[in-house]
Parts: sequence; C-alpha cells; structure tokens
Amino acid sequence: MKRREFIKSVAAGVGGLSVAGTRALGAAAADKPLRVALIGCGDRGCHALLPNIVTSGMAEVVAFVDPDGRAVARARGCFKKYRPEANAEAVAAFADYRDFYKQMAGGVDAVFIATPNHQHGLPAVLAFRNGIHAYVEKPMAYTVEEGRRMLAEARAGRVVTQMGQHGHSNEGARRLCEYVWAGAVGQVTEVYCWTDRVNAREQPLAQDSACPKDLDWDTWIGPAAWRGFNRGLHPVGWYSWRGFGSATIGNMGNHIIDPVFWALKLGSPESVQLADFRSGAEGSWGLRDHIVWKFPKRGDLAPVEMHWYDGLKGDLHWDDSTWTPGTYKYIVKKEHQNLPPKVVEIEKKYGVDLGRCAAILIGEKGILCISVFGESLRFVPDSLRSAVPPPPKTIPRIRGSHQVDFMRACLGGSAACANFDYSQPLNEIVLLGVAAIEEGSGKRLDWDGKTGRFTHDAAANKFLSRPNREGWGLS
Repeated sequence: MKRREFIKSVAAGVGGLSVAGTRALGAAAADKPLRVALIGCGDRGCHALLPNIVTSGMAEVVAFVDPDGRAVARARGCFKKYRPEANAEAVAAFADYRDFYKQMAGGVDAVFIATPNHQHGLPAVLAFRNGIHAYVEKPMAYTVEEGRRMLAEARAGRVVTQMGQHGHSNEGARRLCEYVWAGAVGQVTEVYCWTDRVNAREQPLAQDSACPKDLDWDTWIGPAAWRGFNRGLHPVGWYSWRGFGSATIGNMGNHIIDPVFWALKLGSPESVQLADFRSGAEGSWGLRDHIVWKFPKRGDLAPVEMHWYDGLKGDLHWDDSTWTPGTYKYIVKKEHQNLPPKVVEIEKKYGVDLGRCAAILIGEKGILCISVFGESLRFVPDSLRSAVPPPPKTIPRIRGSHQVDFMRACLGGSAACANFDYSQPLNEIVLLGVAAIEEGSGKRLDWDGKTGRFTHDAAANKFLSRPNREGWGLS
C-alpha cells in the first residue's frame, strides 16, 4: 500500500483507535540539545513558548518562521533577553514554513507551531513527513477531518507530539481525575463548561488597507480563501473571524473541556447540538454560543450530557461597555457573561463564586469544579472535601512546563502527556461544536465516531472539512 493510501485508511479509522501515548523513536540523543524551530512568532510563540524553550536547557533554537518580519525581530529580541550570551542574529529566519522545511528539515529535531488556527495542519504534517516532532498550539487542527489526518500522519512518521492545552500538565486536572475515579461524587451525568472569552465582533471589519512592507500577506493567508490585508485580522484580530479563528470554543474549549474529558473518559459523543446562538457581524463568529453534546454509557460510567456556554447574555452590545479594559477586547465582564443557569443557581444556593472560566461536574453525591487551566479543584458544597478521603496520587506528575514535558519526550523520555493520541479525540469534540455552529440549524446532529461522519444529515458533513487554497493542501 502506498504511503498516501495508508494515511487515508488510518485517518478514516481514527475514531476507533487507542488513545495510548506515543514514545520518541529516532529522537535526538539525550546528551545533545534538541534543534528546535519556532513556527509562528506572534504573542503566543514569543511570550509563552519561546521563554520555556530557551530557559529549559534542553534545546538550541535554530530557526524562526513567520511571514511578518516584525514578529521575527521580536522573537530575536525575546531570545536575546533569555540568552544574552547567544547570537540571536545567527538564528535562521523564514517567512514561509514550506521553504523552511525544504532548506532545513535535515537540521531540525522538533518544531513548536503557534501560527493562527487556520495554519496548524500543514506545518505539522510537513514536520511528520520529515520525521520531525511537533508541539502544536490548540486547537491542533482547523477541522475534524484535518485533525484525523494529522494524527494518522504523526503515527506514520512515528514522531512525538503534544497539543498546547498546557493545563493538562497541572496538578488540579490530575486530582480531579483521581477523585472522580475514586467515586468521590458518584456517577456524573451533567457537565457545564463556560468562559468569559468572546471571540467575535459586532461591527464589520474596516476597509482593507495597504499591506505593511515587512509582511508576506499571501503566506499569512496560506490555505484560507484569499482576501486583502486588513488590520482587523493581523496581528491578533483573526481569532474573531471565520476562515481564520475557530469560534470562542475553538479558543478555549480544549483548555476547559480537557480535565472533564480525561476524568470522565468521554471518548466520542453520540450527538452535538447548537442550542443557542447570537450572530455577530458578517463573517464573524457568534456573540453567544450554547452547545450540547451527549455521550453514551462508557463501561460502568453513566451517560453524560455536557454543555458549553460563552458570549454575552441578552442583547447587550459587544463594545467598551461590556468587554474588560486592558485586554485585546475579547474578555467580557462577569456581570455581562452568558453563564449557565445551573452555575448561577449553584453559586446562589451555596454562596460561592465559581469563576469566569471553569467546568463543573455534577455527581450523585456532590459537585466538583475545575478551573480553566486545571490549576485548582473545588468541592461544592465545601464540606464535601472533608467528607471524602483524599485518593492516592496515581497519575504521573509533570516536572517543569508543558513545553518541557514535550521536549523531554523528544529526548527519549516518557510519552508527552497531551500527545495527539490523547488530544485528537478531545480536539474533535471541540471541532464538532464548531461544526454545529457552522451548520447553524440548531437541530441535533447524530455522530458516528468510527466513521467520522454525521449519520442522519449528509449536508452537515461538509462542515467537517474545508477547501484549501492551491499549493497549501495536505496531499
């Protein structure tokens, strides 16, 4: 069987595959630093990933890749800040990751991908085809089909992977699992997730303008449909717009749902439904979303109904009066937040504040609340904590950051904790929510995880993939 046919056959069957972690095969020797490239030198790449890479003592940065020359300059500055003795100018720079792979694939062990969401798939697949390990920011893929393809390619390349839901390395997420698995709250049948992010706009984009001379706009657009340069998209506004961002759930869903997915062993849902939606400007994602997934019984675990809430409540405007000052204008003030009614009820009943981004698991014996990045676990009512014996710590703990965990695996250590075998099914739940938003009817969409298709609505399946611009496909 040819490689391409093999990849397609594996991708088609991803839903039925194991979620066991992968191990590094052919990784760099542990006594040599990893040769690392940063693909995407914007806010996340420069301010979150690069400092962890540079200060780890495990890696040598060999390339910066970004279509915006100003971003590359900032990356050099950040590198110099943490490694003042190093020659930042000696690090290679590329505008197009396709050129980077053509010229440097043989001199790189691992890449960190922090591009806009619509550009996660292709640079990862090119890495895998060159035997290069990849850390990919969440969401790991732009569509369901792309995610399945990425997992299949990673397996075929026998590489180390990690998705960037960094809370998966935190203590609270592990304690949630250990308490749930010990039966602390009995069977869990309801889950509510919510966030204060609103990745949408009420007003349309301003007119396109001249492209900055240091920016290769064609490369920034990449696989997306062509459009002219607009300052509302770059460097940060793309989150809010279809074709580039992935709705609010695409931004925060992998963080908030992750501990729940892990603790309840959710696997693939049997359905997804857009229960409420408020549209934004033309081309924008929604100003309010309520999504519901239903999960079947899993062994001895009861069926679960999981809810996602984001956005503005009522008919409030999304402007200076409702967003939090000092941010990128995507965090809503709590008093204007579209909170789950069940959360409001619990907060009032028990006199607690469950936060602006979190998830609650409602069990037979009580409620567990896990914070947005899995840092802390709360019991509701608080008396539940003293009534339940602390379970033993059975899950391996992560030493260092989420990025260090990935690099350690690349050097032959234990499997990265959020590798694609684990994270692709999680990310698929999120992307099914995005597909429900795109489909837009509000009806229940029945899902077959084994075939990767909606079963009773063939028209909805078109939202599981997207056409890629010529020269930017995964073939």
